Amino acid sequence: MAQDKPTTVDEMQDLLAHLLEGAVGLTEAYWKNLIGPVIALPIVIHPRSNWRINPKGKPAEIEAIEKAAAVVRAAHPYVPSPRTNDVLKGEGSLSGSRRGRQRAT
Repeated sequence: MAQDKPTTVDEMQDLLAHLLEGAVGLTEAYWKNLIGPVIALPIVIHPRSNWRINPKGKPAEIEAIEKAAAVVRAAHPYVPSPRTNDVLKGEGSLSGSRRGRQRAT
């Protein structure tokens, strides 16, 4: 990662996987699979931290992921937030990632 601060949900997932690779071992790809997508939440509803994950894996792996998330969340509590009104109208995505999304013209 060329910058210190993650600016997308994908970069947040990369940071978590990188931290786990260094602390626990295994590959970043392995950890990314267990971490799952980082979900951006509307900041007005989640002011302390606007992202979450739903990790999977063995209990020890989930514990490691949750500890890594706590460390990362302390330093980087926010990712770009979906606009609340768009989410409430069903127009926005809570994933925070805009890949593949096209607007009608």
